[in-house]
Amino acid sequence: MTVDLTQFHDAFFAESFEALDAMEAALLKLDVGAPEPELINTIFRVAHSIKGGSATFGFNEIASVTHSLETLLDELRGGRMPVTPEVGDLLLKSVDVLRAMLRAVQATQPIDAQRVSDLQFDLEVVIARKSAPPAAPQAAPQAAPLPLGASDAPPRWQVRFRPHRELIARGNDPLRLFRELGELAEIRVQIDAQSLPPLTEIAPQDCHLAWVLEVIGRISEQEIRQVFDWAEGDCELLIQRTPAEPLEPATAAPSPAPAPHAAAAPRAGATPTAGSEPAAKPEPALGGPGDSGSIRVSVEKIDELMNTVGELVITQAMLSQIGARYEGPQAEQLRAGLAQLERNMRELQESVMRVRMLPISFVFSRFPRMVHDLAHRLGKQIELRLSGEQTELDKTVLEKIGDPLVHLVRNCIDHGIEPPDRRIAAGKSAAGSVRLDASHRGGNIAVQVSDDGGGLDKARILAKARARGLVGPNDVLSDTQIYELIFLPGFSTAEKTTDLSGRGVGMDVVRRNVKELGGKIELASEPGRGSCFTIVLPLTLAIVDGQSVAVGTETYIVPLISIVESLQLKAAQINRLSGQTEVFSFRGEYLPIIRLHALFGVAPRTRALHEGLVVVAEGDGRRAGLFVDDLLGQQQVVIKSLQTNYGHIDGVSGATILGDGSVALILDVPGLIRIASMRVAA
Repeated sequence: MTVDLTQFHDAFFAESFEALDAMEAALLKLDVGAPEPELINTIFRVAHSIKGGSATFGFNEIASVTHSLETLLDELRGGRMPVTPEVGDLLLKSVDVLRAMLRAVQATQPIDAQRVSDLQFDLEVVIARKSAPPAAPQAAPQAAPLPLGASDAPPRWQVRFRPHRELIARGNDPLRLFRELGELAEIRVQIDAQSLPPLTEIAPQDCHLAWVLEVIGRISEQEIRQVFDWAEGDCELLIQRTPAEPLEPATAAPSPAPAPHAAAAPRAGATPTAGSEPAAKPEPALGGPGDSGSIRVSVEKIDELMNTVGELVITQAMLSQIGARYEGPQAEQLRAGLAQLERNMRELQESVMRVRMLPISFVFSRFPRMVHDLAHRLGKQIELRLSGEQTELDKTVLEKIGDPLVHLVRNCIDHGIEPPDRRIAAGKSAAGSVRLDASHRGGNIAVQVSDDGGGLDKARILAKARARGLVGPNDVLSDTQIYELIFLPGFSTAEKTTDLSGRGVGMDVVRRNVKELGGKIELASEPGRGSCFTIVLPLTLAIVDGQSVAVGTETYIVPLISIVESLQLKAAQINRLSGQTEVFSFRGEYLPIIRLHALFGVAPRTRALHEGLVVVAEGDGRRAGLFVDDLLGQQQVVIKSLQTNYGHIDGVSGATILGDGSVALILDVPGLIRIASMRVAA
């Protein structure tokens, strides 16, 4: 029977990309000269897992590259080669090539054969140039073995190793396991061929043999199991302590002693020293038994579930409003049942929301490599510090916040952090610091990107803005207003254009992307001390915390993240500019008034500004007052996309269905301010 393995391809690619991310993170932590052994083991496990999965699915080119990579990693792990900057760069290059190969195979595109060939050549050259002498096995007996009959004879173990048929297809090599064990102690091997089929029925990729090994040496059972950890789940393993008598020489085959040319062969398990802590258990090879505690679910299914829960929330709100009008002996029971339904719906909604939540570490994990490469390229010393990696937010937000954060981190490295000589001259350490921090702030998430560089040059920014006519020659701007200039399209203070900066297409893109996520960005800077960008985002794009406002007979939702304050104006606070634009004084500045009834063509209850209410809202760094008839209350609303169901409307980000079944528009505050500004300019 032929098994169709294509159904497992998606899982293989997803796990392989995650494994490469883990490998890259481990490589960036390697110390040149004295690497931590467990980091080398982690990297080796990743390469071994990808190799096994690739061989299982017939991706032979990927399996070949990972085999070469395993050889180099085995040399590093055995202490036969030092970890040098050249080796570190080559290993990072290997990650890039493997990632590109996986993407090509996933998209059924041809692999860049030249790039793969160059990498394998580089790997072979580095291995051939190794100069460090082979290290003596740490766990091997130091003195000549005593006669087997001596009173202090070393312990003996019997290891019964019966592989499953698919062991070899999953990238494991029994002989490599035996060589690994042979470096720890003396072994004698006996073959069990009882399950060997007739020659005509043998499949080359299947394993039909079993082995009984006698292990003689001062080695613990745990150390023996460590060797066979790679085959866990793909074999039956029994380890027993045996009496002093060895197996009959007639039935025992000699141990496959590692020859000089075999020293570079990848070993299948870690080689811990005697008395050391056991290495962390490796993950099962790809294609083998997975973690039964979790399953992979497509985002589309979760979106459908979220949409259904949103509809249920709306239906429950309708029923609650209807139930409030009932009277009689059974009305209280009805309302009690509806109240219980509301609690259950809220719990269900929160549970589905948690399914969509992922830690922001999925985004943060890309930055160690990026900072490493950019620092090397610019000749700067930079330390990246991450905190709050386990802070969770909606997967959709997570996917879209990556690019803005990349812009900000690159900006900190290129513009913020000074070269080492300038930092030392300023009394700082030669190495600059870039920090990413995520935390919850009320019902939102705040992501901060900061550096300890030179800070923003206000005088230079202002001079550039005046030269371009963005600021009048006599205009006086506050620090906040000056910093806001860097978010203007095409604005840049770079002296020369490079592929990293100077084109003025970064910060305006950051603000636009953050605004599309319903968030905002704040900037603080101190000369000589550094800058800090703070992005405030909603936890999810499916639900928004909003303030319901009444305008005539219509209800609108203003996102709470945009609201600064609500107030009732006095006639003396209201002024007119050029006889048309209405403004009011608010905390030392004049803000324009946007009459929502005029914007949306609704008949208001009152047109007198001092009889209604003004909601001070902020968007794109600007503020305005939204004139409404009344405030109705705060609530969480399920967002329905107008773009999908109707079309784009300026000043409106979406819609929701209220408890009475009516539709309320969710306002886009930055869009409203932009529309009002265009009308004033006209």
